[in-house]
Amino acid sequence: MKKNGLIIISFLLLQIIPMSTFAQGKQEKVTDSNTPLHLMEPEYDIPYGIPDRATIKADMDRILVYLEEATPFALVDQNSGREIRNMEAIDQNTRIRRGDFRLTSYEWGVTYAAMLAAAEATGDKRYGEYVDNRFHFLSAVAPRYKKVQDDFGNTDPQIGRMLKPAALDDAGALCAAMIKAARRNPELKLEPIIQNYMNYIMHMEYRLFDGTFARKRPQMNTVWLDDMFMSIPALAQMGKQSGESRYYDEAARQVALFADKMFVQEKGLFRHGWVESAEDHPSFFWGRANGWAMLTLVEVLDVLPEHHPQRDSIVQLLRRHIAGISAWQSGDGFWHQLVDRNDSYHETSATAIFVYCIAHAINKGWINPISYGPVATLGWNAVSTKINNKGQVEGTCVGTGMAFDPAFYYSRPVSPFAAHGYGPVIWAGAEMIQLLDNQYPKMNDKAVQFYSTQQLTWAPIFSLGGRTDQIVAGSSRKNNSPVVMLIGDSTVKNGSGKGDNDQWGWGSFFEQFFDSTRISVENHALGGRSSRTFITEGLWDKVLPGIRKGDYLFIQFGHNDGGPLNRGRARASLKGIGDESEIVVMERNGAQEEVHTYGYYLRRYIRQAKNRGAIPVVLSHTPGNSWEGDKMIRNSDTYAKWSQEVAAQEGVLYIDLNSLIADKCEEMRKEKTNELYKDRVHTSYEGAILFGKTLIEGIKATPKLTLNQYIKQ
Repeated sequence: MKKNGLIIISFLLLQIIPMSTFAQGKQEKVTDSNTPLHLMEPEYDIPYGIPDRATIKADMDRILVYLEEATPFALVDQNSGREIRNMEAIDQNTRIRRGDFRLTSYEWGVTYAAMLAAAEATGDKRYGEYVDNRFHFLSAVAPRYKKVQDDFGNTDPQIGRMLKPAALDDAGALCAAMIKAARRNPELKLEPIIQNYMNYIMHMEYRLFDGTFARKRPQMNTVWLDDMFMSIPALAQMGKQSGESRYYDEAARQVALFADKMFVQEKGLFRHGWVESAEDHPSFFWGRANGWAMLTLVEVLDVLPEHHPQRDSIVQLLRRHIAGISAWQSGDGFWHQLVDRNDSYHETSATAIFVYCIAHAINKGWINPISYGPVATLGWNAVSTKINNKGQVEGTCVGTGMAFDPAFYYSRPVSPFAAHGYGPVIWAGAEMIQLLDNQYPKMNDKAVQFYSTQQLTWAPIFSLGGRTDQIVAGSSRKNNSPVVMLIGDSTVKNGSGKGDNDQWGWGSFFEQFFDSTRISVENHALGGRSSRTFITEGLWDKVLPGIRKGDYLFIQFGHNDGGPLNRGRARASLKGIGDESEIVVMERNGAQEEVHTYGYYLRRYIRQAKNRGAIPVVLSHTPGNSWEGDKMIRNSDTYAKWSQEVAAQEGVLYIDLNSLIADKCEEMRKEKTNELYKDRVHTSYEGAILFGKTLIEGIKATPKLTLNQYIKQ
C-alpha cells in the first residue's frame, strides 16, 4: 500500500511541477511574459561570448602586479633579516628574500615562458622586464652561491636545485624558459646555467632500458606524464639554440616513447602514470598532467624543423589529443581534475593550459578554428572568473604525485598559493589575444562562431550569397543618436567596400565627413542592384527595421535600372514614375513577377522610411565618364529627372549629385577626370573621395536639410 501511495503522490506532483524543473536543476531567469523564449537570459555563471582584448589584458595585468610583489629578487641574511646588496657578501646564511613563490621552481619556469609570450602578444615591456630582472639576478648570484656550496656543502635551497639538479622538475621547465630568454636578451648571461641543466637532462636523469625518462617512485621504473614537459621542451629549445640535430632527435624520440606508454587511443587522453612491473597500468587521466603533455607537443612543434621525419607524427598526436580533450570540456568551460570524471572538481591550471595550447594550435594553423576556436574561448571565459581582485589565481590543484585510486586526485586541495596556475593563465591570456588578432570570431544567433573573414553583420544567419560586408541596420547607433543610411548600387559601395579591383564607391568614405560622436553612417548599398532588385532581393527588408525617427536615408539608383525585364540579371524597372506595371515571367526560374516603374520603387523607399520617422533624401545617380566635346554626358532627362520628380511629389529633399559632379569634372577637364574613374562608371579611390566631398557640398547648399549640423567644420 505504501508503495502504491508513493506512486500516486509522485504522479500528482508531476501534474503540478513542470518536468523541466527536474531536468534542468537551475531555473530560468524570470523575464517579462512578452520576451521571446529564445531571448530569455539563462542562469549561467560563466561569461558567454567573445572576450574583449582589453579585458583579457586587464586580467593579465592584475596577475603581473601581484607577482611583481609576490616574487621579490633580493638577498637577505637568514638570521637578521638584513638585506644584502653586495654579491661578494653572499655566505652560507644568505637567502633569497622569501615571497609567495620560488624563483627557481618548475612552476616558475612555466611562468617565465608565459611572461615572454605575454610581452610579445601585448607589446607591454613589463612582462619581459619581469623575466629579465629575475634571470639577471639569478645569473649574477649563481657563481657566488656555487663557491659557498663548494666551501660549506649547503646553500639557499632555491639556488641549490639550480646549481645541482636532482630531478627533471629542477631542470627542464626553467631551462626551456632560460633558452627563450637568452635568445631574446643575450645580455642575461644564462649560458652556464643552461648548460648545467642540459647536462643533467641529457646525461644524468634516470631512464628505463629503452631510454624513457623515468622515476623510482612510487614504484620502481615508473613513468610520470609530467616528465614530458619537465624535459622534452628544453631539449627541443636546445636544438634551436645550438643548431645540433641530436637535441631535436632526442626530443622527438622521447615524445614517441611517452606516447607509446601513456596515450590511450580510444579516449584521446594520456594516462598519468605507467609502471613497468604492472600488467594493467593505472589509467587515471589527471587534468594538469594532460596539460603538460599537450604543452610539450606544442612547444616541440614550435621549434622542430619542418623537414624533421617525426614532425608529422607529432602534429597528428597533438590533433588527436586536442580532439580527445575537447570532448571532455564541461558546459561552463572548465576541465575537471580527472578529465573524464565530471564529478571531480573543476581545475584552473589544466583548463588554462588547454586554452593556451588549443588557441596556439589554431594560430599556428595546426587545427581548425571553426571547431576549436569556441572551445578555447569558452575555456578562457571560465579561467577569467578565477582571477581574483588581488591578481591571485584560484582553483588550482596543489602539487600532486601519482596514485592508483581516484580518491587521491579528488582529495587534492586547491589554493591561490599553488604556483602551477599563474604561468598557464598568463600564457592562455596572451594566446587568446593573438587568437582575437588573427581570427574573426563573432556571435551568430547567440553562439560563438569563428570565421575565415571578418563578418560585419549581427544577423542570426548570414545571407545574400555569402555576403560578409553587410551591417545590421542601426547597429552603429550610439545611444539615441541618428544614423545616416545609404542605399544604392556600386557607385555607392563597390564590392565589399574595401577597394575591390581598386574600385570604390563614395559611400565607403562618407562617414569621415561627420562628427562620429554625434552621428554614424551605414553603407547598405550593394553593387549591381537597381531600384527594383534592392527590394526584390530582400535588401530593403534588412535596412527598414533598423530605421528610427530622426535617421536619414539617402537613396541613389539609376545606373542599373535599364536592360531586360526578365532575362539575364533581370533588374530593369519600367521607365518613368507612373503607376503602371507589367507581369513578366522570369527566365531563370519561370516565376511571375510584377515589375513597376522606377518612380514606384523610389516612392516605396520614401514612404516606408517616412512612416518610421526618418528623413529621406533622393540623389540623382552619379555621371558616367562619357563626354561630348568638353561636356560630360549627364543623362539628366531620364533617371535624374525622374528622381527629382518623385522627390517633389513626395515632399522630400533632392540633391542633383549628377550635375554637381559633372560640373566639377568639366572644370577639371576630361584628362584629369580620367584619373577619377577606373572604367566608364566606377571610381578610383580619389574619385570616390571627390564624389563624397561633392555630396557634402550639396548637403551644405540645402538649408532645409538638418544633417548640416553634424558635418565636421
